[in-house]
Amino acid sequence: MKVFVTGATGFVGTAVVQELLKAGHDVLGLARSEESAKKLINAGAEPHVGDLMDFESLKSGAKLSDAVIHLGFVHDFSRFPEMCILDSKVIEAIGDALVGTDKPFLITSGTALFSKDGITTENDRAVNHPHPRIATENAADDQVAKGVNVSVIRLSPSVHGEGDEIGFVPLFIKIAKEKGVSAIIREGKNH
Repeated sequence: MKVFVTGATGFVGTAVVQELLKAGHDVLGLARSEESAKKLINAGAEPHVGDLMDFESLKSGAKLSDAVIHLGFVHDFSRFPEMCILDSKVIEAIGDALVGTDKPFLITSGTALFSKDGITTENDRAVNHPHPRIATENAADDQVAKGVNVSVIRLSPSVHGEGDEIGFVPLFIKIAKEKGVSAIIREGKNH
């Protein structure tokens, strides 16, 4: 299977591309720079030139593939609501290319949209949630309504692992090493 991956050279995307290639799939990775294209080639994937604002490139990548995994997101937190709207337009553009096919379209969202005591499941939804990132899941719902084969994976607010040098977890590890103690609030449950 040939899989088109946005965000293919990001932290999560790099791991997903490696797993897809190990499983014997071909990967067409969105590359917005020569550096990203080289990274994909070195990994064994095929670069697809474009970026998240180039809707025609996104559509062509989707049409050239058997499945799409959308991991890309513009992390410009000074314009976060605008970037969330952009993400919904990216989903719409890719979805437009998949209408009438049964190609799987996997979209990532976040668990930070939901806060409650206990475990959040796939049945927990908040369509009118005030957080701007809800635009992603609403856009996914719009694609389902058009018959697109969409699934959403909600990532935790901090996705981390080997090689992670930015984000919450490396910061907490650095502070714990400096202070010699790791702080836990109450019983350590996240809310």
